This record gives sequence, structure tokens and C-alpha cells, in this order.
Amino acid sequence: MKIEGFKNSLEETLNKEKLLEQKFNQISKFRMASFIVMSMLFLYAFFENKILVSLLGLIFLFVFLKSVYHHNLVNDERKYVNSKRTVLMNYISRFDNGWQVFKEKGNEYLNENSAQAIDLDLFGKSSLYQYICVAHTTRGKNILSEYLCNLNPEKSIIIKRQDAVKELSEKKDFLIHIQTLSNLLEVNNKDKQNNYIDTFIKYGESQTLKPNMYIHLLTWVLPLLSFVFIGLALVGKLNYLWAVICSLIQLMLAFWGRDKNSQTLTLMFQFQKNINAYKELFKALENEKFQSELLNEIQSYVLKNEGASNSINKLSVIGEFANMRYNQMFYIVIASLFMWDYQCVELFERWKSIYGNQIRNWIESIGQIEALISLSVLCSVKENYSFPTITEGEIPELKVKKAVHPLIEEKKAVANDFEMNNETCIITGSNMSGKTTFLRSIGVNLMLAYAGGPVCAEYFETGCMKLFTSMRIQDDVSKEISTFYAEILRIKSMVLYSLERKPMIVLIDEIFKGTNSADRIIGAREIIRKLSQQWILSLVSTHDFELCDLEYDKLINVTNYHFSEYYLDDNIYFDYTMKDGRCVTTNAKYLLRMAGLLDD
Repeated sequence: MKIEGFKNSLEETLNKEKLLEQKFNQISKFRMASFIVMSMLFLYAFFENKILVSLLGLIFLFVFLKSVYHHNLVNDERKYVNSKRTVLMNYISRFDNGWQVFKEKGNEYLNENSAQAIDLDLFGKSSLYQYICVAHTTRGKNILSEYLCNLNPEKSIIIKRQDAVKELSEKKDFLIHIQTLSNLLEVNNKDKQNNYIDTFIKYGESQTLKPNMYIHLLTWVLPLLSFVFIGLALVGKLNYLWAVICSLIQLMLAFWGRDKNSQTLTLMFQFQKNINAYKELFKALENEKFQSELLNEIQSYVLKNEGASNSINKLSVIGEFANMRYNQMFYIVIASLFMWDYQCVELFERWKSIYGNQIRNWIESIGQIEALISLSVLCSVKENYSFPTITEGEIPELKVKKAVHPLIEEKKAVANDFEMNNETCIITGSNMSGKTTFLRSIGVNLMLAYAGGPVCAEYFETGCMKLFTSMRIQDDVSKEISTFYAEILRIKSMVLYSLERKPMIVLIDEIFKGTNSADRIIGAREIIRKLSQQWILSLVSTHDFELCDLEYDKLINVTNYHFSEYYLDDNIYFDYTMKDGRCVTTNAKYLLRMAGLLDD
């Protein structure tokens, strides 16, 4: 089972995490001890004037700095392993209902115009997005939402994404590595890191401003003069006062331009929090070998010129220089000797002039990879999945074998076979028998197919059709729209689009349930006739058995299907299997008795 592979990987990761924690603590102790010894040696050498002791102190200074370096390396590795543990645990959670606590729900993609998204649980709590999303950048999340809302599918685009998702699904180590690094982006920015990215991109694309000529001259002349004056003072050729005056001028300029310089450098500071994770993400994309057209296109974004990782590494060095200004005592020294802020701003602007216009493509590459990996999640956690066959033609068709709903635990899900071609299907059945779940299974798998991902079915063949749904209808008090009228408006949009004679598929659950039975049946018959066209596939569920008689209407092509229940030892059971023909059983009275609302 696939879950065993993830559990084994998690166990290895937990063991590595423990070893790294021990190593981290050991280096911490050694680092502290070397610092204490170094300090004692320097103090002794200072008071006793012992040159050999000073040299020994320098050796321990080197040891201390080396331990700091290794301590940081181990800490970075420890963060990576912690992030990997989270990624693996999230995969394991997808095998049961543990995924429903994932914080990324995609609520921001729900709006009054997203009927299909609401009806099919594409976004929001307990949604498909919450189940498969592994994106941690805003662009990655947005691209995934765009993929899942592909209401006007094109075969060429779908096939292109399919090839990419198939290839990624076979690169297990690469997938986990990318997700681990992507997860670090969020760990490093618990206050929703992605808002600064758009600002950083816009800054990179803005015109590079040349520094003020006089400020630029002072930036290089004043530090040079400072060291010349200091050197002359040391050999007794000049009074130290000149060096002090030169340093004071630099310090005054630093405080005079601090706000403006900070405004520019803040953009880099925000990006600096994630710079190592981004650098490793770009490096992973640069070094991987891809076959699919889409993945090679994405890779080309980061391989351009000298490569995104090398470019980001240069920015990282500038960022380290700029970060020194946060140590106030040290900042006073470097600001008074090197015109530090101005130097950093010039370096940053120079970097921007070379690489700024590439930032958008770099971020886009990460976003696209995150979205494609999200689509591949089903390949990692489902046994019953396949990549759909996309057909072409003006006559819509749908053929599925052993299809289930992706959000139902696989061991509990009941698979159904279904095929329709240029017809209307009326689905009847008693309460709780599976009609609505079946419609949603078809709908959500269609959206996965059109996104370019796998579907939860042994076989899935479909044409490119615009999808319409009418399931979770809500009233709107502010607009004085009742539930029934809201459904009328929803179905009206289907009828109007049908006039364009383009392939479409319609999923209607409990048609016109908001009105009396007489009007409901009359209205439903008329709508079914209007939607029974050769370019439309219509699936309509209902409790009104009278609608089943439409199969005898020679002017339209209607087929009946049903779900049913059975009774054993005075208990009700459902097999959730769709069968040919109309339903002949009801269970409302039985359910009322079960609830104690109806006497025997």
C-alpha cells in the first residue's frame, strides 16, 4: 500500500530529526565552550602581555567561528528535515479524514459567480482544493485555482498539463524535495509571507534610478578619505581630528538618508527571510531532467542567463551586508566608515538592473510547479486513479469505469460505471441512496480531467464540454431572490448557453425542489426537453418518478437510472450502486420512523 511507503519515509525522517537535534545541541555546547576559552585567553594575554597566549586565543577564535558556521549548517538541515516531516505527515493524513484540518481551504476563490465551485466542493472547507493543495506561494495557489476552474477546456492545454503531471508523479523524491522547500517559505513567514512578493516583483520591473551624482561621489570618496586620514594619523603625519570629522560627516549622511534607504532595503529584507529556500527551489528546478514540454518551459524560466539560483545567491550576499545595519553598535561603525547604507542601496539597484525583470518569471515557475505537483497528489495517495482520455468532436460523450468521489476514503468509496452519448439521464432513487454523490463524483472528476490531472476512476473518457451545475442553491435576501427563483436563474443560464450549440454537460440535483410537486413536474419536463439536444449531456436527479416517463418521448433521447436500498433485519442498507431503469422503492416513511417522527 502507498501509505506504507510514506510511513517508512516518515520514520526515517523522525530518526534523522533526532540525530540532528543531538548534533545541534552538541555543537551549541562546544561553541559556548570555545567562546569562553577564547575570551579567557584574550583577557589573560591583555593583562599579562603574553604574545603566545594571544596567538592561542586567535586559534580558539577560529575554532569558535568554525563552530558557528557548522551550527548554522546543522540548523538549516534541521529546519529542512522538520519541514519534510510535515510534508510526509500531510500525505499520510490524506489516506483518511485527517486532511480536513489543513489550513489552506481556498475560501478566497469562492464567490457568487462560482456556482460549480460551490456545488462540487472545489474550494472551501472539506474541498478538493484543501485535499490536494501543496502550494505555499500565492502564485502557486492562484494557478491551482485557475486549473480547477477550467470551465472552457481545450484538449491541447489539457494534454500538455497531463504529460507534466504524469512525469512529476514518477519523480517521488523530487516532489517531496520541492514541497519541503516550498513549505519552508511559509514556516519562515508565519504572518502570510506572500504579500511582499508582488511588491518585490513590481520593484524589480520598475525603472532603475541613477543615484544622485553628488551622493554617489560621496559614497566612494568619503570612505577612502577616512582610511587615508586614519593611516596618516597612525604614522604621525596628520591629526586624528580629520578622520573623526570625515566619519561624523558619513554618520550624519547615514541618518539623513536612513528613511529613504530603509524603504528600498526593506524590500530585500522581506525577501531575505526566504532567500535560501528560493535559492534551493530554483537549484532543484535547474538540475532536474524533464521530458514534457510544459516542464521544460517552466525550467527555461530559471535557466535563463546564468540561472536563477546564482542570481539569487548574489542577492543573498547583498542582503547579508544590509542585515548588518540591524546591529546598532556595529552599524554606527560601518556607517561612519563605509557609507554603508548607500553602498548597499547601490549594490541592490545594480542587481535589480540586471535581474529585476526576471523575478516575475522565477516566481511564476515556482507557482506552476506547485500547482502541477498539487494535481499529482492523487497519484501518490490513491490506488484507483487514471489519466483521462480527452476526445474531440461536436457530439459530447462521457464514459467512466469504476469512478469514485476523490474526497471519500478509498476503502469506503463505492465505484460506479457509467456511459452516455448524446443523451439525457434521469436518476431516481430513495433518500440517502447516492444520487447526489454520484453527480458530484462525475462533476469533480470532470474538473480534475480538465485541469490536466488524474481522476479517481479506472477509466475516464470525455470530450471538452462546458460544465454547468445546479445543486446547492441558496436564496439571497438582499436581492429578494428565493431559493426556487435562484434555481430558475441557474437553469436559465444553461438554456441560454445551449443556444450557442457548443458541447456542454449539465448536472442538476433534485430539479425544482423548491416548489410544489405539480409545478415542479411541469417545469422539469419542459427544461429536460430544452436541454435534450445532441450537443448536450444532461444528468438530472429527482424524486419525481413521473419524469421517468420521458423515456417514451420520441423527440428526445432519455435514459433512466436509479439507486436503491435494501432491508435486512428491519434495518436499511444502501449499496450506492447505480442501476439501469427507474426506481420503484421509497424510504421516507422508514427514515421518519427511525427518527421517531412517525408512528408504526
